Amino acid sequence: MRVLIINCILSTAEKGVITPKKSIWDCMISTFARGFIELGHEVTLLASQEFKPTNDEQLPFEVIYFPSRWPRVFKPDLLPWPMRMRSWLKQHSADFDVVIASESFQISTLIAATVCSPKLLIWQEMVRHQRLLFKLPSKLWHNLIVPSFMRQVTIVPRSEPAKRFMSRYSHHVSDIIVDHGTDATVLYPCDEHDKSFIVIARLVPGKHVDSIITKFSRLVALEQYHDYRLDIIGDGDQRTQLEELVNRLGINSHVTFHGFMPHKRLAKPLRRSLALLVDTSNDLNMLTTIEAITSGTPVVTNTIPSTASFIAAHGLGVVRDGWDENDLIQVIRDYDKMHKACVKEGKELTNVACARKMIAIAIN
Repeated sequence: MRVLIINCILSTAEKGVITPKKSIWDCMISTFARGFIELGHEVTLLASQEFKPTNDEQLPFEVIYFPSRWPRVFKPDLLPWPMRMRSWLKQHSADFDVVIASESFQISTLIAATVCSPKLLIWQEMVRHQRLLFKLPSKLWHNLIVPSFMRQVTIVPRSEPAKRFMSRYSHHVSDIIVDHGTDATVLYPCDEHDKSFIVIARLVPGKHVDSIITKFSRLVALEQYHDYRLDIIGDGDQRTQLEELVNRLGINSHVTFHGFMPHKRLAKPLRRSLALLVDTSNDLNMLTTIEAITSGTPVVTNTIPSTASFIAAHGLGVVRDGWDENDLIQVIRDYDKMHKACVKEGKELTNVACARKMIAIAIN
């Protein structure tokens, strides 16, 4: 089959600033696209010009970039308006067997719904109204645009909360949940682990990495856990502040700041960790939790991420607001059981498994 994926926003902008990356190989939608290719399908991706990588790279699928119209109003990192996408779709949509558009609240999705509705699937990640202008645009969109222009389009949720959210506005929400999917050739489990925990996050206030460090310090203060380690993967404005915190707590020998890592380097420390630690205040959708599960690594998290209920329901770690060192001890004690659960569930969270589910929805 020929698959068209429309996903204008390729990465998260920090404070509204889009920093072009050298490569889009590791971004979520590229991993998703490679799942279809592994199954023998052809893929074309449509994205916003602002996210075009700085380096030329060879990808196993075609990427077409569209400049954004009126970027000061329709911000490319939130609600881009891709110029000439409508005319491109009118000219080329007949060449594709299935069209997958990311998010109901996107102008690109509305364009696709008006041009190629019969073959369109909307892949829904958001689980609540976007905060832009006090949520008013999102509320108007979902109460007017979705029922009027997307009423016959199947919406495929990426999580149970996304399913519940969109069921308020559409009668065509799939019962099958299709998550982001991870690259199984890179992220896979192993039977051994180190005495280490891992954080994968931008080092910015909303991630609360300082809270995680403080909780970890209380663990290694206990004699029987004094030889455990914390690996912090990622970079950001708070790095110096966090390094100073580690120094004040006297746990320099237990904590390592690795900076940013591509997935191929990240894979080994992730699968050998006892758990991924999350204490975010604003990340509803965290691909890193899915990456940990497919690596056989349990997750310790608060209830903010949309995957929290899935983790709790399947015994894939600990889900508790205000988790502390006692929850880390629980993971150490119950690691084998949690690890086996992650290996089992992780098989259905690879990019190939997710692509297979999406194709099954499209043809039924």
